[in-house]
Amino acid sequence: MKIELSDKLKSFKPFLFEELYRKERAERAKGKDIISLAVGDPDIPTDRRIVSDAAKELKNGRNHRYPNTKGNENLRKEISAWHKRRHGLAFHPNDEVSVLIGSKEGIAHLPFTVMNPGDYCLVPDPTYPTYRTGVVLSGGRIHDVALEEKNGFLPDLGKIPRKVVARTKLFFLNYPNNPTGAGATLDFYRDLVKWARKNSVIIAQDAAYCEIYFGKPAPSLLEVPGARDVAVEFYSSSKTYCMAGWRVGWVVGNSKLVCALNQLKENIDSGPFNAIQNAVAYALKNHEKIVPPIRAHFKRRADSFCAALHESGWKFPDPKGSCFVWARPPAKRDSLDAIMFMLEKASILAAPGSGFGRCGEGYVRFSLTEPDAKLAEAARRIKALNWQ
Repeated sequence: MKIELSDKLKSFKPFLFEELYRKERAERAKGKDIISLAVGDPDIPTDRRIVSDAAKELKNGRNHRYPNTKGNENLRKEISAWHKRRHGLAFHPNDEVSVLIGSKEGIAHLPFTVMNPGDYCLVPDPTYPTYRTGVVLSGGRIHDVALEEKNGFLPDLGKIPRKVVARTKLFFLNYPNNPTGAGATLDFYRDLVKWARKNSVIIAQDAAYCEIYFGKPAPSLLEVPGARDVAVEFYSSSKTYCMAGWRVGWVVGNSKLVCALNQLKENIDSGPFNAIQNAVAYALKNHEKIVPPIRAHFKRRADSFCAALHESGWKFPDPKGSCFVWARPPAKRDSLDAIMFMLEKASILAAPGSGFGRCGEGYVRFSLTEPDAKLAEAARRIKALNWQ
């Protein structure tokens, strides 16, 4: 029997980061000392206090049963309490909060709850590739919205064609931004909410890097009056607490959307392991003790690595947050050519900007999720490169 895969699955390109992992393994197999700055996988171990709490929860037999799909009550209440402290926002833990198996899962599933075949979703370019996944599988159409350096990597809402806006259901955004490191202001969010309400467009803001900011605290879109009528925000424990492998995130905001996403999840999964959910609840409760050192660590790395790149002739605005640096090489090169040049001449693997979209061409993304000593060595090797 010949097994035929679906047309929709065939439409997906290999996931960028998996391709980079494969490239790294292949080069290491050749005996090269590769420093990989291609993937945002935090190297900082999860705080020992969170680990200790998780070990305690692991031994509790009550946690070994099926979890509630929308998340256990303990975690949902702590999520609500954290948002009240952090943003001054009150979310009801029963119908304005839902726990996810990592925010990536919720982001991929959201289009199934609101999009019909032929509906448009606006996706930033450059972008995190997962914003496209659910749109394609739900039969929706994608319209790329350019994020340009001259606009601070914020979308120009006025340039989105009216005929596209008229058929748009959903708009994915992400600030602090991956891959550019750009930030968004409350003024921008006010304009965005006004635009979304006028055009009946749902905003899905991916706030995975909201706690990795390098100046003023990153605002929440939902701080804007009226935002809850049109928006949800996705949050992640992965970068905030260096818990990438634990796979817990959450969504807050518009109750109809949150409940719809949970209804979909009830038919797909059973939620994260309760012991891990309770460990994330502990992290949220102790956020103010745990997170500032992590943020400061990434800030020191960004300052040091950016200084080295500037000295080496790279061109870029310093990141406002996230764990990435988005830069153009000293000599004009295609993104893929640039990363292959660094891999061949300096044994450094970075991510090509073109892998994040058409507007990423000419840029390279460096991840700051390697130990300080490796980042320093990578900076030394980059300084030694001759791009002529």
